[in-house]
Amino acid sequence: MPRRSPRALAPTWLRALTLCSFAMGGLLVAAPAHAAETTEAPATIVDVSIQDGELTARIRWSAESSALPEEVEVLSYDGTDKPTAGERISPKAGEESEVKLSGAVREPWETGWAQRLVVREAKGQELASQAYDVSLACEDEKTCQLTAAPGISASREVLHVSNALQKTLGTLEKELGTKEFDLVHEVARRDPSLFGEALSYAQGLVKYGPAEGCQCAWETSYARSNTSGTTLGAAHDLFARPLRQTQASNARLSAQGSSRVTLTLRCSSLGSILFQHVGIRQPGGLVKPVLMPQPVYSTCAGTCSGRFSHFGRITGLATAQSTTPFPPPTILNGTAMEQSSYHLGNALSPLLNETRYAPADSDFDVMTTVSNVSSGSGYVQTSGEAFYAYNGNAATWQPQGRARGGYAIAIQGVAVCPGGGLNPIGRASDTATTMGNQTSLTNSINAFFGL
Repeated sequence: MPRRSPRALAPTWLRALTLCSFAMGGLLVAAPAHAAETTEAPATIVDVSIQDGELTARIRWSAESSALPEEVEVLSYDGTDKPTAGERISPKAGEESEVKLSGAVREPWETGWAQRLVVREAKGQELASQAYDVSLACEDEKTCQLTAAPGISASREVLHVSNALQKTLGTLEKELGTKEFDLVHEVARRDPSLFGEALSYAQGLVKYGPAEGCQCAWETSYARSNTSGTTLGAAHDLFARPLRQTQASNARLSAQGSSRVTLTLRCSSLGSILFQHVGIRQPGGLVKPVLMPQPVYSTCAGTCSGRFSHFGRITGLATAQSTTPFPPPTILNGTAMEQSSYHLGNALSPLLNETRYAPADSDFDVMTTVSNVSSGSGYVQTSGEAFYAYNGNAATWQPQGRARGGYAIAIQGVAVCPGGGLNPIGRASDTATTMGNQTSLTNSINAFFGL
């Protein structure tokens, strides 16, 4: 059945969205983006980590060999968006590759802890991209090693924190009130496993955050979880089909996932800064001494107030194929279901909520914006199911079911700070997809931000 392909850019009304929309307030009506892309993503980055001191990526390739180039390049970029390492590899359809990028993570305390990974073809077209956060894991207070994990995109002055660190910082604010505290040691005293992350957070806070007086800085955190064993969160690809033409088999695959992005303002008053040398292990076993700040802060009410604008987009596709015996009735031995919803803050009622069933191919691609609200959190929840049953008769080959989903979340905060010293706009976004619409999702986020 013919389908419309997605437009490269979001609709005009979205591209024209600027900061003036904050003055309007309220909810803008949800709108269909366009028909969901039916092709499979050529490449999907399913994980990013540091193993044996080197940045390591796991990349899943499309099962459709015609969608893959003969060779691709995997590139890493530091926090200043400069390339740091690259590897050329040949994709194999339906398989997964592990790629090590030697020297990819270089002095993140200088170049930025928030970095990104890109898979591109020879002509320069991006096939997949993934933001990742570099941090520290410490053996003790004097020796640490670099770590990396999938992250989200944010403007440069926005500090990336884990949910655990954000929760601990909130606890410090409540427990200590306006008393001065050594940020790194107070965090570590409550959760020793956060000592390394507190070090990298403190370094970023000193660089981008509060100076003298009560000042505020942007922070963002994210959470991704799913039952399909990847780091894609609310995105998934369930493909149930027989693998052998002469063997009876059946399968029912299911997955649930969620992705959340939070953007906040945290206000502090800097009392003093202590410095301590920390040995950071490098590839090859070398330990490099780095002078890391350990600031002393006190929580303050702040003169800043923030309002937030949100963008959410969910895409999904359910396709299935059943064998049709003759004479009828038809036995549905291939089915699929895809469901997705987008929520604001902790609201139980979703702003977007879509469900599709197959065997009749069915898709959705909708988006919405909300402006001038106090909440800086948005999240997507998905579930999918794919089923087939095959009797081993080659004449009825091949029943199958497939469910795929993707999403885009974006938050823009505007701060009013009479005291100055803060970039008035903070931005954070997250996107993941197993469908061939990564560029469209990214373009819609950029249009929302007015970039």
